[in-house]
Amino acid sequence: MQCSKCRKESIVYQPYSGQHLCRDHFINDLEAKVKRAIRVHQWMRPGDHIGVPLDGNSSGKALLFFLDKLTGNRRDIRVSAIPACEGIAGYQEMARDSGITKIAIATMLEDAAASALADVLQGNVERHIPYSDDCASTLPLITPLSHIPAEEIAVYARVHGITEEKLPCPQENDPLYTEVKAMLIDYSKRHPAAPHAVLNLSESLALTCRKSDEVLPHGA
Repeated sequence: MQCSKCRKESIVYQPYSGQHLCRDHFINDLEAKVKRAIRVHQWMRPGDHIGVPLDGNSSGKALLFFLDKLTGNRRDIRVSAIPACEGIAGYQEMARDSGITKIAIATMLEDAAASALADVLQGNVERHIPYSDDCASTLPLITPLSHIPAEEIAVYARVHGITEEKLPCPQENDPLYTEVKAMLIDYSKRHPAAPHAVLNLSESLALTCRKSDEVLPHGA
């Protein structure tokens, strides 16, 4: 099948956009989406030292590869790998010891959308705010790949020679999350854009809630 943007052979089909993409257009498309997420959420600022946890999984390696590529010519932002350790708390402790200011997690679209929908069903939409600088006890967590489907992340890793491995879901022991994710995956087979819509809506609601809190008088 030919690429929808040129005559080259496609390597990816995006059911949510209806496009077939060749290697170059696929890479450009994915990287543009990740850059947009970083820009919209202001996930990268001068002086940042961003740590990427690595557990041997291809998604984490792909995220580190992309961030290294993005910041390669910048001296005001550092990117470092964080060796594998047990849980977010372990990463937080190790990151602080290394002078890291933010932790970039390789959360994919399916997991991000399922988490967002589960939060909405529980009435905890505020919890899905990308990150908050208000909590001094933990470093901000950012998710640059959260709008990218797992299959596309796997292809991105493969075309750059990064070994593919299956990512265990960090919330797989949460019954509601597990049920919601299964439901969303099944629904997206008939409506491919559904995970994108869920995540976009959840982020919009969360950011609206945060802005409302900022304009209310203290103690209101």
